[in-house]
Amino acid sequence: MPGPIGRQTVVFLNAPLVAGAYNVQSRDWGNATETPVSGCTVDYASSSESTQAGDQTTTRATVWLPRRAPRVTEWHRARWDGRTWEVDGVPSTAEAAGPLSGQAVSLLEVAG
Repeated sequence: MPGPIGRQTVVFLNAPLVAGAYNVQSRDWGNATETPVSGCTVDYASSSESTQAGDQTTTRATVWLPRRAPRVTEWHRARWDGRTWEVDGVPSTAEAAGPLSGQAVSLLEVAG
């Protein structure tokens, strides 16, 4: 069951592309722009722990954005619940979810 439905704020981070060595472009997360989006619903989806090559925890969450929220891509990161998350895969489009829905974004955090 999700937390407070439609009452959570998620901050999405978007980093500019910068040229690196050998003309390789990378994201400059030190200069990322922050976009807070209120009216979200967030729920933890799963969590797992691996101890084979060292302790590692993988946690997944899903964010349902409100209808008029800025578009999120797979190149964003998110800050929610005191953690920084990677956007996992391509977020679903509002059109696929229905005319009154916003995007559904899968988040991933790997710790350890």
